[in-house]
Amino acid sequence: MGDLQKRDLFLGLFIEVAKEEALPIGPEEGGFGMSYELLYGRAGFLWAALFVNKHLGDDIVPKDILMPIIDAVLAGGRTGASDIKDCPLMYRWHGTRYLGAANGLAGILHVLLHFPLPSEDAEDVKGTLRYLISKRFPHSGNYPSSEGNPRDKLVQWSHGATGMAITLSKAAQVFPNDRELRDAAIEAGEVVWKSGLVKKVGLADGISGNAYAFLSLFKLTKDSIYEERAKSFSCFLYDNARALAVEGQDLTGGNGYSLFHGLAGTSCLWFDLIAPDNSRFPGYEL
Repeated sequence: MGDLQKRDLFLGLFIEVAKEEALPIGPEEGGFGMSYELLYGRAGFLWAALFVNKHLGDDIVPKDILMPIIDAVLAGGRTGASDIKDCPLMYRWHGTRYLGAANGLAGILHVLLHFPLPSEDAEDVKGTLRYLISKRFPHSGNYPSSEGNPRDKLVQWSHGATGMAITLSKAAQVFPNDRELRDAAIEAGEVVWKSGLVKKVGLADGISGNAYAFLSLFKLTKDSIYEERAKSFSCFLYDNARALAVEGQDLTGGNGYSLFHGLAGTSCLWFDLIAPDNSRFPGYEL
């Protein structure tokens, strides 16, 4: 809004978080209570820094602040994966090895893919993506919510194929010569489509978030079928979103207007469908 004084104030507070919360500490799990994942941990801070730098200018949050945090995330992931064959990076959240976007591996990798990593680190990210792909359920192609979880039910951004499709689409752009990543992104999108409409509206676990998987694939492939699929989901929301949001609020006690669980996320989807080439999953894509 052009208020430079407030910008500098909040930017200073943001940078203090990196120092006071011991974000560069690692590789022990969490380090002073700070987790690694996107929703509450180090990866979320790194994503926020990317967002600030995108909108206020490169290096507003300087690299010398961010690189030690990235190194800590990589070190923690290597420690966490030390007992897993063919998996370079792994993390725990509340003792569980989650694989999805919100609290798990896919979200952390998605953030790391936005940084220019040295070749060894980039190979570890790519190797971990391949490990994730190998964990698909053989019959459905969906992804488990956590390591060893046999429950094949959740197809959403938080857990399952939706978040994987978006992360793998980003990976396919970062590693354009790796066809396996592109194919896996497309296959995850097929899982979302074949699973059909879920019962909630939001970005985290609802129809709006699932529609963004198609928009990510549209940007990756330029195939209009993905734009049409996103529009199909959004047309259902046009007629039913308010009732679904109220129902979800009654069931969970949550906010039916919130970004990740309510109608605010649906509004973001509708705005993004005006210009699908520039669409961005709020809080995840940049």
